[in-house]
Amino acid sequence: MEKRNYRALLSQKQYLKMLAADLISRFGDSLDAIAYSWIMYEITGSESLMAFIIGLNYIPTILLQPITGALIDRINKRMMMVITDLLRFGVVILFVVLYVNGMLTPVIIAVLTMLTSTIEAFRVPAGSAITPLLLESSYFTLGKAASYSFSRVSQLLGYVVSGGLIAFIGSAGVLAIDAVTFLISAILISWIKVTENNEISKTGNLDKHQIMSDFKEGLSFLKGSRIVQMISIIGLVINFGLMPLTVFQTPYVSDYLNMGAGMLSYIKILMMVGMMAGAFITPKLLQFKKGNLCVAAGIGMGISIVCMYITPNISFTVAKLVLLTLSMFFVGVGGGTLNVVIGGCMMAAVPQDKMGRMSGLNAAIMEASMPVGSFLCSALALMLNVTQIFALFGFCTIVFYLLLGVFRYIDVLNMDGH
Repeated sequence: MEKRNYRALLSQKQYLKMLAADLISRFGDSLDAIAYSWIMYEITGSESLMAFIIGLNYIPTILLQPITGALIDRINKRMMMVITDLLRFGVVILFVVLYVNGMLTPVIIAVLTMLTSTIEAFRVPAGSAITPLLLESSYFTLGKAASYSFSRVSQLLGYVVSGGLIAFIGSAGVLAIDAVTFLISAILISWIKVTENNEISKTGNLDKHQIMSDFKEGLSFLKGSRIVQMISIIGLVINFGLMPLTVFQTPYVSDYLNMGAGMLSYIKILMMVGMMAGAFITPKLLQFKKGNLCVAAGIGMGISIVCMYITPNISFTVAKLVLLTLSMFFVGVGGGTLNVVIGGCMMAAVPQDKMGRMSGLNAAIMEASMPVGSFLCSALALMLNVTQIFALFGFCTIVFYLLLGVFRYIDVLNMDGH
């Protein structure tokens, strides 16, 4: 019987330590998100180039995570998380130093973002693989929902205070705070007590051939698991549909809404509130079929993205703000619901000893659409305006989820097994 009461998570002490580490690092990420976006747009000066750099950022994850996921199953996951948090601290500090000294260029930004995504190709599967070890099985969906919704609370707080912090200590100071949050996260994770059944702890050796064998085994598991296949497809479409919002958010606010960083913060806050709401209520909606929840959430996201095409054309300011507010909120609600549902299904469908390789492989598949979407946005920006690109991607998202619902492909998520 799956747990539905968030208070029950208080019994999962080690999970709460990791949750605290995630909340702190998420706070830092949200602090630097606005500053980093404006710095990138300032330096590149091009919507197309900005989209292209963002697309490059996803390539290391796609190429590496299937292998790093297999590696994670055989090494100390907690230690890997600590090491990667420390490395991310170093990269952010380097970014700050280069920015302060006026040495930041589009090429350097691209290199540093790709370096960060390379580090995260180890960090993400380690975090996914250790989570089921910190939770009892009946807490999987609840734990995913708590992690998703509470981390959005942390991000929301970061977005609320980011504008004032940038004005007070500048963009470099905000990025430095982000770096410190990685240090704190590394310390908290080092305090986690967990029994890991990994090969290195037993033998002290890293068998490269066995890692490749594990990778192939992960592919075989994916081939035989309809649930994991559907999770990967849904994640792929979520990421693809949101790419215009990811890469064009800053120019959309600046050039189409004719507003400043405050509006960018407002949009991010709305999305976070929506994600929190969607993630928080999802465990309460488990009496409905998970497949139906996913279809409703996906269609809602698509409609909301299409509305971003309409918003700049509204002359009445109040109506424009109302539509923008509703659109961004329901993009977040849909994303929160989808992530909680497929995250809980993933933990239930994959054995714990395969979670590292499967989370890495799954993440690579889901993120494969992101560079494709970014590069497509970069090309489309040479022919269409940003609002037209929003409409195109939103319409494709609606059609995809309608097809899933009509042909009942999504029903596989209602199964208990794999």
